[in-house]
Amino acid sequence: MISSQLAYLADLGSQIILVLLFAASFFVIAFYVERKMFFRKNFNKNIELLVNSINKTENKEDLVRILSKDVSVESKIVLDAIEDKKAVNSEKFFSSISAKIDLTRRNWEKYLLYFATVGSNAPFLGLLGTVLGLMQAFSDLALAARPDAKAAMGGISNALITTVAGIVIAIPALIIYNSFSKTVNNTVKNIKALGNAVSNSIY
Repeated sequence: MISSQLAYLADLGSQIILVLLFAASFFVIAFYVERKMFFRKNFNKNIELLVNSINKTENKEDLVRILSKDVSVESKIVLDAIEDKKAVNSEKFFSSISAKIDLTRRNWEKYLLYFATVGSNAPFLGLLGTVLGLMQAFSDLALAARPDAKAAMGGISNALITTVAGIVIAIPALIIYNSFSKTVNNTVKNIKALGNAVSNSIY
């Protein structure tokens, strides 16, 4: 009686884990699309062209005009630092930029923790589902009046699906995490490069 109850709970747990993995994969796709659209809309893809334009300008008004035409996050942060009344020299100018980066970066890194969590834990969750599935398969085999090797192999095969699902979900989640982390880090570098160009022109 206890064995049959354990088999039922193991089967239920395996199914719940499989549902959780598929739900996690859905949110990985949804969050990926949202972040990709956000980065495309807010980040400057051709920062070198903007830096070259700044390097050719020594007038503060012209710098402000050039940065105002660009709607990217990089230009906005540097423009805000230029307009900061406390940024009276290069050191305070870069301090203002750093502070604005720290405040804004949290929004850039939205969902990155989710991608890292799914990528790190999905294989273990899949393995747990497989163990539970194996428990159910062997319990069914032990309780069967006439043990059937073919049916047992079928149960084991089904149990392994959760491990496969966990790995399949984890790989793209980690790739997305690494890709977006690199994008955020590159954006910070671009802002500092743009800040250097502005600083060399007006300070």
